[in-house]
Amino acid sequence: MSKIDVLVTGGTGNVGSQALKSLLSNKGLKVRALVRNPAKAQWIADLGGELVEGDLDDAAAVSRAMVGVKTLALITPSSAHAAALAGKVIVIAKQAGVEKIVRLSAIKAAEDGPTDNTRQHGITERAIRESGMRYVFLRPSYFMQNLLGSMGSIVGEGKLYAGMGDGAVALIDTRDVGDALAAAVLTDKFDGSALELSGPRSIGHSEIATAIGKTLGRNVTYVAVPPEAAGEAVRAFGLDDWTVQIIIDYSRAYAKGFGDFVTDAVASLTGQTPRDIETFAREVISPAVKSMAPAQQVA
Repeated sequence: MSKIDVLVTGGTGNVGSQALKSLLSNKGLKVRALVRNPAKAQWIADLGGELVEGDLDDAAAVSRAMVGVKTLALITPSSAHAAALAGKVIVIAKQAGVEKIVRLSAIKAAEDGPTDNTRQHGITERAIRESGMRYVFLRPSYFMQNLLGSMGSIVGEGKLYAGMGDGAVALIDTRDVGDALAAAVLTDKFDGSALELSGPRSIGHSEIATAIGKTLGRNVTYVAVPPEAAGEAVRAFGLDDWTVQIIIDYSRAYAKGFGDFVTDAVASLTGQTPRDIETFAREVISPAVKSMAPAQQVA
């Protein structure tokens, strides 16, 4: 059986889909994706990728997907059991002869970090190091795409609510994260590295609100709320207690400067400057607003 250059898990999410598009633009590269619903992932096959159906918690499916794979691009969903799930996948990868793992980790991943997500990613990074496989850890900052969860208040009230106080963060577009992940797969230059991925500048939510408002042609202001309120706000969308606590803990950390740094990792990996908030507002937020129902577009 011919070798598969890379297997991507989580390939239909924001980061994974961008990584796959970038990888599949390299003609001749053999790319496989593990997907839960092949019908929703048909676009991957249309671009030349191979699909294997299955969940990450299905050991048999993961084993099938891992056959002949040289590099694993490991993206796992955030949850209270993420480290345990990733650990099982790492064991299967090692047994299958995978040579390298490019891991989508979390900002400042560490086993003594300020959130359980931070700590679980720290545990997973240790497991990969101890596996003996080559690796690259990509630790992205706060995703710009998280702002899409605030579209209702931005459009309906002209307000952006967040629990980060005056803390600045070099938030990053998931498209840049996906391109960086693909680049880390395609080169061995960064093997053995843990790279913090950031956007081009560190800014507070007041500046974020201003940039969004300018793009939309309306006044948008930032309203700081307690971290606990930020957590309870996501509970209204049906999220579980673990996720609510993660939002609270991240909000507290970012308020204290957890994300207030800028790196050149994206440019080093991709050769391109990461997108800024103005570009994101123009290319993502503005179209999102235009697609909203008229009743939602109350100034």
